[in-house]
Amino acid sequence: MKEGIRTLFLSLRWKIFILLVVVLVGVQGLYALFSLTQLEEQFKLQRQKINNAEIARLNGSVEASYQRLLEAAELLPLIDISQTDEYISPLVQLSQTINLKFDAFQLGGSVNAAYLYDDEARMVGFWGNKVHIPAAEIQAVYDTERPLRKLSCNTVCIRYVAIPIQLNGAKQGVLMVGRFLYDVIYGIKQQTTLDIGLALQAPGDAGEMPEWGLLINSLTNRARNQELLEKLSREQLFSATGGVYQLNSNDRQYEVLFSPLEGVTEGTAYWVVLDDISSHLESIESSLINYLLLGVGGILSALILLTMLLQQPINFFALLSRQLSLLSQNKFGEFRDSLGQHNERKSLFGSDERDLLVASAIQLSEQLERLGDEVDERTDSLEKSRQALTKERDFLFGLLETAPLLIITQNSSGDLRSVNHFGMQLMGLESRNFRKDNFLKSLQREEERQEFISQTQRLMDGLESQVRTDSVLLDNSGNRHDISWLHARLRHSKDEEPLMLSIGMDISDRKRAERRLHWLANHDPLTERPNRLFFMSCLNDAIEKSRVQRSHVSLLFIDLDRFKEVNDSLGHQVGDKLLKVATKRINECIRESDLLARLGSDEFTVLLTSVRDLEGAEVVASKVLQAFQQPFWIGEYEIVVTVSIGISIFPDHGNDAAGLIKHADVAMFQAKDAGKNCYYIYDVEKDHQRYERFSLGADLRKAIQKDELVLYYQPQIDASTGEVVGVEALVRWQHPTAGLLPPDRFIPLAEELDLIIPLGEWVLREACQQMQAWSKVGVPRMKIAVNLAGQQIAHERLIRSVEEALEESGLRADQLELEVTENFVIRQPEVTVGKLTYLREKGITLAMDDFGTGYSSLSYLKKLPIDKLKIDRSFVKDIGVDRSDESIIKATLAMCHSLGLEVVAEGVETTEQLSFLTDNGCQIIQGYYYSKPLPPSEFMDFICDSGQLLAEPE
Repeated sequence: MKEGIRTLFLSLRWKIFILLVVVLVGVQGLYALFSLTQLEEQFKLQRQKINNAEIARLNGSVEASYQRLLEAAELLPLIDISQTDEYISPLVQLSQTINLKFDAFQLGGSVNAAYLYDDEARMVGFWGNKVHIPAAEIQAVYDTERPLRKLSCNTVCIRYVAIPIQLNGAKQGVLMVGRFLYDVIYGIKQQTTLDIGLALQAPGDAGEMPEWGLLINSLTNRARNQELLEKLSREQLFSATGGVYQLNSNDRQYEVLFSPLEGVTEGTAYWVVLDDISSHLESIESSLINYLLLGVGGILSALILLTMLLQQPINFFALLSRQLSLLSQNKFGEFRDSLGQHNERKSLFGSDERDLLVASAIQLSEQLERLGDEVDERTDSLEKSRQALTKERDFLFGLLETAPLLIITQNSSGDLRSVNHFGMQLMGLESRNFRKDNFLKSLQREEERQEFISQTQRLMDGLESQVRTDSVLLDNSGNRHDISWLHARLRHSKDEEPLMLSIGMDISDRKRAERRLHWLANHDPLTERPNRLFFMSCLNDAIEKSRVQRSHVSLLFIDLDRFKEVNDSLGHQVGDKLLKVATKRINECIRESDLLARLGSDEFTVLLTSVRDLEGAEVVASKVLQAFQQPFWIGEYEIVVTVSIGISIFPDHGNDAAGLIKHADVAMFQAKDAGKNCYYIYDVEKDHQRYERFSLGADLRKAIQKDELVLYYQPQIDASTGEVVGVEALVRWQHPTAGLLPPDRFIPLAEELDLIIPLGEWVLREACQQMQAWSKVGVPRMKIAVNLAGQQIAHERLIRSVEEALEESGLRADQLELEVTENFVIRQPEVTVGKLTYLREKGITLAMDDFGTGYSSLSYLKKLPIDKLKIDRSFVKDIGVDRSDESIIKATLAMCHSLGLEVVAEGVETTEQLSFLTDNGCQIIQGYYYSKPLPPSEFMDFICDSGQLLAEPE
């Protein structure tokens, strides 16, 4: 062993100890793994039984609910129709009676929809939600007199029962009634600790779980569980057949079961069962820790016992190992004395292997002592010669054999005189005959030979001390090697042949890297097509050539439709494969002289050098559209992806490459706006429209900060007294260039750009401050109404922003009225009811705006914390024109009076409209009949003119 080199030392004591630990820990680990497997298997079986029981209970409740629907269906024909008219058929009389009584049934919660058919399966009337039922099924119920039950799921799930009916002793038609599944879910929730819900297929990208294409129709404990389901849909893939999923959230483990609803098309609706299984998993973990602690105790006990048994033998070997080091130090006498002490000790059981080992070690020390003396004598005589030979050998061997370089000596004509081993292998030379070879033969190209001859001639003439050349070598396998040579002249005596030393370095990797970098700088690695940089260069060249020839250059800008949806749902690997196949399809639609490039993501451009006009570009675009009509097969997925194409042409649509690409991009977006799967030629007018919308959106972001928003106020008049009893705040935008803009010009844009929250909070604060300011100058106490957008109601800052507005302005809560839209409140009652109830308890008045334009669910209206109802102007404007709208207004007023709700009519402009409303009990009027929306100063004048200004302000 060479001096200075050390090996890792580990005593026998520790080797035995480590071996025992490994064996015992391995056995205990296998036992713990087996125990853990058993516990997990038992847990899976238990969870499966629980889930099966919950789904069976839900399906059983749905099954049982059909009997209650059947009873309701049998009850409806028994409604009193004794007021008969011999000229009206019994079926029509029943329809009229149900029309009068259906609201009571719906409010009572027994049914949510009813349909009446005659003996030929023609619909006589329907109430509530409408669903399509084939006429053949209705006719079958009438003919066979057997009830039909059906479950339908769209945006909600509703179950139906259809029965034949008899009136005046004769079979008259078919009656069908239906009810939502909400009662099943909330009924089961009373019997279990699990959370239950219903998920439906969502139209488009709508719904709370767009990644899975689902919306949450009903869900217990929704405030927490909806967030869990949304997180689950983002993190995991969904199977149309349902399944069990596990989710970790806030250090809690949840199990979520999606089970397809029986009786509907697969993928339409799913039962959702959620359970917190954290405690079960913690129990399994606790059991495993107990197993491990028990095993560790056993391992420690075994180690202690074995240590006691092996202590004496190990101590002997430790002593012997320490004493053996004396031999390496030439302390042979001391070594023998220390081992002689062991021989003096007598054992009760006689000699053993340790005694034999001691005797052999003593004999070995004597022999080593003699050999050491002989070696010392010979070493002294060889040391000097060895050192000289070692230096010379190491130098030559390291230089010629170990260096990864070609080291050659040759004469001025290129005849080889010496070649190292690396050079022999690379140049394919034989060690015996290499002197017959010439360096020029290894050069592959004529220009390399000429460069070598000219450079070496200057070297041999003494004009240069060293020269450099490059060449290409082919090894025996045919592999190419790029070699960089350094040639230098060697010193020689007059009688010796002049030689030069040539050292070659293999720079193939560097050359390949340079070529690869050049390729990557100009190409997209995924599709292997030119990138934006290379395409721009080619497009600029084509434009310059076209300028000279006074011709045209056509450009296609292609974008894949729905590519992001594929990427998000199926993963980036599938998306990358789709891009490769899509590139191939586009390339097959163009000629070899055309250029296809990938600009990034799913965007491609095509330079049509073979097409000189718009008509030719349209032909190519049509070919590309046709090529994408066939679906893509990416692995096991069948994917349908279309393209949107924008076309621009030089010089009509741009004078340079950047302008041409920009306008083709704009045309592509015009194609997307037109419904996708088509091509558009750049239209400068539509481009200006898009720019104006973009510019308006940019200005809107700054409007609040620059105080460009203003509020107008429209009075609400008590028609019986003519007094102003309230005022609605309406926002306007005082645009610096476009003038005063109404809400319909910028409110939809604010919702699209997520600016509706700060805009709505500004309106709320400004309206409260203005109302308080008016109160201080003598305006009588009245309510100021402020509209709340759906996004405001759903936002977590709603309650805080309302409280801050009241606190900052000093306005009393009973002077503030918040108007909410019917569609949002009824569509998401779980989001709205709690917040609205809290605000109402604070004393704030709540009004439902635009009533009658949305769902108009009476069952929800009864449950919502609403104080006031506003009849939409779309009904008011048809008074005296459309009797149906007049009937709706009458019914709405009667309903509100019975529920104790105050009613305000919007958009009142004529005397006829006012008379109709007041005659039917609506006294609070808002509209141009009394006043248009007014700025604050004009509203103050309106109050003064009405004579309502108080002598002593509050």
